[in-house]
Amino acid sequence: MTAEELHDAECEFTRKLLCGMIQQAVEDLRSEKVFMSKQLNAHQEIDRDTALHFIRSKAFQGICDVLSLPADKIKTKALKYECKVLCSKVLSKES
Repeated sequence: MTAEELHDAECEFTRKLLCGMIQQAVEDLRSEKVFMSKQLNAHQEIDRDTALHFIRSKAFQGICDVLSLPADKIKTKALKYECKVLCSKVLSKES
């Protein structure tokens, strides 16, 4: 493998890794799973909070800029769903 091929492979790996991070964050925010275990529900809530911080971060915006991804579109999709989840939680607590 030439140095150029190695560099291209490393760039492709990095791109896939960063895209995977973004996809996982969106999936964590969109997850509607409810577990019997309080511990698993707590872990899911931590995943959702972490994803929310990541999606709102400057790092997310920077990654999207470097990868030429539509940050606003991804953020809107993820946060729109998160808003629905939060609203339903508030409404269920008020009942």
